[in-house]
Amino acid sequence: MTIIKPGRLAIQALLLTTAGACAAGTITCVPGPAAASAPSHWIRRIAIDEHSRTVNMDIVRSRTKDTETMGKMRAELLSMEETQSGEPVYVFNAIPSAGSEVTHLFRLFKAGEWRLIGAGVTFMGKVPALRAIEPGLVLDCKRSDLG
Repeated sequence: MTIIKPGRLAIQALLLTTAGACAAGTITCVPGPAAASAPSHWIRRIAIDEHSRTVNMDIVRSRTKDTETMGKMRAELLSMEETQSGEPVYVFNAIPSAGSEVTHLFRLFKAGEWRLIGAGVTFMGKVPALRAIEPGLVLDCKRSDLG
């Protein structure tokens, strides 16, 4: 019979907690090479911080024939589930800016290559209405561990 001392149990619990925290990381994505031949997408970069559950995006706010106005968009990581292949599926929604009528919902997943699908939703009262479904975007993503 093994007797576990309270001090040793506390140290083991601390090590397990720390190991779990080190597993959290970041993933940063930019449009992949295949997107270069397609019309330029409005999302230029996505950075997901798994630990803080935040998503930061560099986006094109407006576009004319000659120029693009860049901006930033924040989102909240709603869900992160690991698939059978070991890669996570990220679901996040953009936090609408003041005066914006559309909330963007996104799903980032790996199906051979990283793909992003999105939808724009407006709310009339408390009832959601689908405004637009965006064509999928192939992304080049890099993961890094924190800690």
